[in-house]
Amino acid sequence: MKNKFKYLIKYSLKKKIDTKWFKIVNVLLLLLIVFLVNMDYLINLFGGDFEEKETIYVVDNTGSFDTFKAYFNELATQMDAGEYEIILDNNILDDKEQIDEEVVVVLNPSSNEYLSGEIVSFDAISRTTYEMIVSTMNAVKSELVLSTSGLTPEEITALSSPVEITETVLNEEAQSNETKQNVGSIVTTILIIPFFILIVTMVQMLGAEINDEKTSRGMEIIISSVPAKTHFISKVVAAISYVLIQGILLLVYSGIAMLLRNILASTVTTGTTSGMLTEVITMLNEAGIFSLLAKGSIVLIILFIASFIAYAITAAILASMTTNIEDFQQLQTPLMIIMLVGYYVALMATFFDGSLFIHVLAYVPLLSVMIAPTLYLIGEISLLSLTLSTILTLIVTYLLYKYGLRIYKVGILNYSSSKLWKKMFKSLKNKE
Repeated sequence: MKNKFKYLIKYSLKKKIDTKWFKIVNVLLLLLIVFLVNMDYLINLFGGDFEEKETIYVVDNTGSFDTFKAYFNELATQMDAGEYEIILDNNILDDKEQIDEEVVVVLNPSSNEYLSGEIVSFDAISRTTYEMIVSTMNAVKSELVLSTSGLTPEEITALSSPVEITETVLNEEAQSNETKQNVGSIVTTILIIPFFILIVTMVQMLGAEINDEKTSRGMEIIISSVPAKTHFISKVVAAISYVLIQGILLLVYSGIAMLLRNILASTVTTGTTSGMLTEVITMLNEAGIFSLLAKGSIVLIILFIASFIAYAITAAILASMTTNIEDFQQLQTPLMIIMLVGYYVALMATFFDGSLFIHVLAYVPLLSVMIAPTLYLIGEISLLSLTLSTILTLIVTYLLYKYGLRIYKVGILNYSSSKLWKKMFKSLKNKE
């Protein structure tokens, strides 16, 4: 019996892995991940010098050039908009026909508005540069207004400087709203989205394989050789093994992408984007994410595995009740809706701080795998709550197996949709 069980698992995996489509899809995934991780380097590598400084010439008729330059450079740094070179040249407009790639900003005095301005360029400038110039002109205008008000330099500095705000959070484990939103976005990108994709893949795999065996009447031969229980467990194990293999491959692809990024980093300079990964890691470390992961790693792993099993069991039960792949696709729609609800609630968790509704959903099996980790990593729930959510998932997974097996035994050899639901509910009473 053990040999038959192993054979069924190997057979299921071989049908999915040893195919041209599996290889083609994984090659495409590798290329996609490499491109996404190294997008900035690859764009720079294959075309143009995107880090060249953009030059802005200033025609100053107000004596405010130094103020304009200081404000503009500060704004460019805050917006991470790249490098600019600000040059004073009051004669550059003597021959406008000579203006090619230059951007010229003209500062003129105004009797009513204190300051008027003009932007001269041969081609239309980027929206970002335009908005920065306008913001800087408004700041220069404020300086001119204050400088003619009779206030002392100290008073002008006090009025024009931004308000200093210090945020004090008494709970040392709590995180600011901005940090929560950033961490939540990273968690959903790294953990939730891959899980969502793998679950969809697994559900489709189970449905297609079981319905293929039923359509070809191969199911009768298999069930005559092994018990329905053995076949049921082999399908679940094979499906989980498949997504684990695919998940490991995704990690390998990510590692290759990061290795390539390190290689490109030594040959290509990308300026503000080159330290993006370091900034993300630093932010996560300062938010205490790595500490939370270390404390809850075992619980999180159990939660993910139990949820994979629960989704696999549910998909196998639904597939056994149908007679073709079209019927299965209709039955799996509620399962997809459950997953989408979990995904979107996990996204919204960072924006609805302390929502009781979201906290309750974190304990609902099938939903909890996407919501609970997010709430835990942004500091909304404790490790104890995460553990409780995992225990509930384990209990529901066991119940799904216990009662789902009864449905599977009846549905796997059923080739008629007539009175299917009646047969299903009747099978739940069967304790054999």
